[in-house]
Amino acid sequence: MLDDPHERIARPIPGWAGFTIHPVLPDDPALRASLREWDWVGRALLGRAGLSAATRVRIEDGLRIAGEIARVLAGEEPGEGTAAERTVWAVRSGGRVQAIACLFPTPRAVFVELVASAPWNLLGPGEAIDGRTVRGAGSALLAHADAWSRVRGTGGRVALQAENPRARAFYERLGFTVMTPDDAPLQLVPRGDRGHSPEIRRVAGGRPGPEEERSPWMVRDPQRRATAAGSAAVPARATAAVTP
Repeated sequence: MLDDPHERIARPIPGWAGFTIHPVLPDDPALRASLREWDWVGRALLGRAGLSAATRVRIEDGLRIAGEIARVLAGEEPGEGTAAERTVWAVRSGGRVQAIACLFPTPRAVFVELVASAPWNLLGPGEAIDGRTVRGAGSALLAHADAWSRVRGTGGRVALQAENPRARAFYERLGFTVMTPDDAPLQLVPRGDRGHSPEIRRVAGGRPGPEEERSPWMVRDPQRRATAAGSAAVPARATAAVTP
């Protein structure tokens, strides 16, 4: 069961005390049960009086993504990659599943197809307290993707598609940048049963359309960030050398 995993497959997420992660079979009945619970709880929370507009939007976004996870895993709609290569992971804390993600290994990264947090984690500061709430479950999943990428030899690169401008702003705070052709997008995103999607092919060709502008493909590349930081430091040292 997702709410009572075997200790032999649950392990701590490095750097995220209190969180453990474990793989889940896509057809696990407990996974479907957790997603149904999230839908019920999320709708109940939306019925509360006094929710802020921002919290309402976060919960609605979360319900939509959790529903998409359920449909993709059930084969009711296509995902980004193939069912054979998709892996599903659950993050636990406080005795509950707090976040779920679908991840793919790719030639140059780990690709985050879908990630959703439990609806009780989407309540904003100052709103009615929920004893199930923990902060950081989604970020802990991204930390797992980063660690998996390093173990696989793909340098800690993590790629994903931001669903909307709100998601983009969140990922940018975590160090993600919008993909360009120089990032080799077709090596960052998995192939589906019919190859790469038209959307990521447009990004790879340097011709993103309105959909890609609205929901950008993004990558976090530690090596590029380190190089950029080093380059930024060079002029400062040079200036210091010639300053009287």
